[in-house]
Amino acid sequence: MSAQCFTRRTDSWNRTHNRAFRTPYQPLSLDLYYLLTAYAKGVNASRDEQRAMTAALKCFHEHPIVTATVGGNNIEFVLSLEPETADSVGRLWQAVTTSLRLSVVYKASVVLVEPPTPPTQAKKPETINLAVSPASLPFASAGQVVSTYVRVSYIAPGNKPHSYELIPAVVAPGQSLTLYGTGLNQSSSNRLYLIFPDGTEQDVTSWISQANESRFLLSLPIAGIPTAGVYQLRAGNAVAIATEGAIRSNATPFSIAAWIDPADSPILSPSGSTYTLNGRSFSPGTVEVLLETVSLSASATVAPGQFAVTSNTAIAFQLPDNLPNGVYGVRVRVNGVESAPAKWVVKS
Repeated sequence: MSAQCFTRRTDSWNRTHNRAFRTPYQPLSLDLYYLLTAYAKGVNASRDEQRAMTAALKCFHEHPIVTATVGGNNIEFVLSLEPETADSVGRLWQAVTTSLRLSVVYKASVVLVEPPTPPTQAKKPETINLAVSPASLPFASAGQVVSTYVRVSYIAPGNKPHSYELIPAVVAPGQSLTLYGTGLNQSSSNRLYLIFPDGTEQDVTSWISQANESRFLLSLPIAGIPTAGVYQLRAGNAVAIATEGAIRSNATPFSIAAWIDPADSPILSPSGSTYTLNGRSFSPGTVEVLLETVSLSASATVAPGQFAVTSNTAIAFQLPDNLPNGVYGVRVRVNGVESAPAKWVVKS
């Protein structure tokens, strides 16, 4: 038995017109015409061909609806015996190169040709990191540092977690950062030094909690840490800087910020009209408080639109009277270094 599709026609009853560009195309509906024939060899070839055709006709008559799985989808179409005119059969006879045997034409309708599924768009990148292996740095045999890194995580209003990365790192007392380099943790670079803005250095090797050849994991202590500001870190040996045999690497910057207590809800609740922001390292130094982009004025007493540093661990402030309704992030800068997001206020 053989079945060969010899013609097709577009189903004009189910074919819809072209749609606008942004509307997906509808499936192409077709009527397919198959020539079913049988072929046998031997003395009883004619009888065997008729028996085969009888079985095929009986099968298609009893199962006129066919379900086919194409591309993971179940597609149904109807098989129906199609009478052909003498003219169409004559044209078919002239088109084929072999003599026609006992044959019958079946129409498969409606066959839907689905358009290919468009590929899904890739998600937009949330973070982009670019790094170059420091192993090829020149003059790094005694140890060199490349950069400082920290990932900042916080909870925004609505208990939504957020995070971002900072290079160079900005950390507060009690937090951790990573110092990247090459040739570290050897006799010439197993010590860590903090460089102050005036160029003096302080041994802070005690900050190192984990070390290997390419990085130092640093944990800043809560007490005994310098005030907020921009500093530098470098590696070296244990010999004092002004002494012969002292080895120091290049330096890379990082910043120390004031710490804002994220305890309880991200939304600050006022006491009357005064808000209190708790934290550490708010003094000494120049303190700035902003509500998003709205700057508050420093004052010894608290009034609308003003703030006061009441202690090293607390800042009190009041909202400006003309502040529009909305949710505002409380931003704190000490000596020009801004703390990580931690608290918000609601003006209603």
